Amino acid sequence: MKPLITLFFPAANTTSLSEKLISGLAAFSAILLVMLISQIFIPSQDLPLVVASFGASAVLLFAVPLGPLSQPWSLVGGHLISAFIGITVAKLIPDIAIASALAVGLSISIMYISACLHPPGAATALSAVVGGSTVLEIGYEFMLFPVALNILVMLIFALVINNLMPRRYYPNTLKAYQNRNKPEQITEEQATLSVSREDIKYALKEIDAYIDVSDENLNTIFNLSATRARRKRMGEIYVNDIMQSDVITAEYGDTLENIWMLMAKHKIRSIPIIDKLNRIQGIITIADFLNQVKAPTADPLKERLEYFLQKTERISTDKPEYAGHLMQTNLVTIHPDQHILDLFPIFYTSGIHHLPVVDHDKQLVGIITPKNLMLALHADLQT
Repeated sequence: MKPLITLFFPAANTTSLSEKLISGLAAFSAILLVMLISQIFIPSQDLPLVVASFGASAVLLFAVPLGPLSQPWSLVGGHLISAFIGITVAKLIPDIAIASALAVGLSISIMYISACLHPPGAATALSAVVGGSTVLEIGYEFMLFPVALNILVMLIFALVINNLMPRRYYPNTLKAYQNRNKPEQITEEQATLSVSREDIKYALKEIDAYIDVSDENLNTIFNLSATRARRKRMGEIYVNDIMQSDVITAEYGDTLENIWMLMAKHKIRSIPIIDKLNRIQGIITIADFLNQVKAPTADPLKERLEYFLQKTERISTDKPEYAGHLMQTNLVTIHPDQHILDLFPIFYTSGIHHLPVVDHDKQLVGIITPKNLMLALHADLQT
């Protein structure tokens, strides 16, 4: 188990040192030019607030060039839309606190809706509100000078540097566009290819670019993809297709002796306990009986079990007498419309060997054991 402190530290990425240094050098060059251009239009005292958002853009464009938030439309649309919102809000609302909060909130929502989400854009909206009298005097021209001009500088730098450097490219759709007329190289093999987490980590290392996804998200993506791939190979086989529907059941007040006799008669290892409406209340397995008599004593196991099954004639008793006394109530149940792949983690992690199947009214409709699952898999492999 990982120490709690590891939650606060990110996992090491696979990007090489040279790539990290190139990212920093590219950002230095772009921001230097942005500052020189912005000085022409903005007084020195207001300059830090106005251009600060482009420092954040530099991180995305040169350190995470393949990320969706770094793409050209995100850069252009994110800054320009947010600048418009910030200027408009600043003109309409005199209270700087309310105006600032509204500008940032609106810019995020509109960027999201416009498919140009770019985190530094929210900072541009904020700078339009708190950028001082100079920005207010410039008005909507602020969108052109310096915002649009700075966008142009950043975009040109991103296109040139990210495409000149080995193994880099920008935007992230460039390779797909270049290969648009090439036939697919992998067809049938791709459908049966088995890919592991280690294979994905190797591919990330070979790309040698920072991919904005955590190990946890990568594992989630891998698990969902692997599950879908298995479902495609296996076909749509559901719990309803493999469950035993003729389930032997008992009720809360049935004696344990009768429960045991039912198990012996039908050669089964579990019996669900239901109420008058066929809703499951619990389950009794053969292990529940054995747990009651497993303590070593001088008496043979058979005699201990016979004593346990005998109904006590006295008013009080120190042992379970009825199904309701012995049944397990912390049940794991499944639905008939679940895919059989859902069963593997349940059987594997919980140690359960009998899964009651219930409908949406909690009524018992069947039961599944690992044997049912294995028979279904075997039949599928034979087809």
